[in-house]
Amino acid sequence: ADALPVCDAYVLMEVIHDWADAEASAILKAVRAAAPPHATLLLVEDIVPDAPGPHWARMVDIVMLTVTGGLQRTTREYQALLAGCGFRMEQVIDTPTGISIVEARPI
Repeated sequence: ADALPVCDAYVLMEVIHDWADAEASAILKAVRAAAPPHATLLLVEDIVPDAPGPHWARMVDIVMLTVTGGLQRTTREYQALLAGCGFRMEQVIDTPTGISIVEARPI
């Protein structure tokens, strides 16, 4: 794969949920290798709530598993995934659409 360009911001919209942790980590590590210290990473994803109970993202989680082998993740799972790839989660921005924006920066 080609090296990624050096950018101020990287936006991955509904990409990481397509992949299991190993493949998602490879994608995020490639971004981290290119990202300068001041860069921002934005992941636009469906976030599974930490609290138990029905939620549409849990249904999407099953679909992702069966179709792509990927998964929907909780905020904690994204935090751990990002930390393992050299990023620190700054915040999760909920939107009126049900999709969230995970903001992270290089460590």
